[in-house]
Amino acid sequence: MSRGFRDADDTQQAAGREADDAIQRIHAATERQSQHAAELRDRGSYGICETCGGPIGQERLEAVPDATRCIKCQGQWETDLRSG
Repeated sequence: MSRGFRDADDTQQAAGREADDAIQRIHAATERQSQHAAELRDRGSYGICETCGGPIGQERLEAVPDATRCIKCQGQWETDLRSG
């Protein structure tokens, strides 16, 4: 087997590991968010934005039952997260 094929195989395996790691991080974050939302429900504050204290819209809660922020605050949180 030529060296080029081994390099390509190694690169493909590394990319596969990176994708698997990313999926695991997303899964873990989703699980943490789900647990956090359950804690808020238990405290009776489900449907109240944890950032601004305003109501989380019913349509948002139907679409994302584990939402803990209103759409405006969630958007800002995601922007802040991406910018570091």
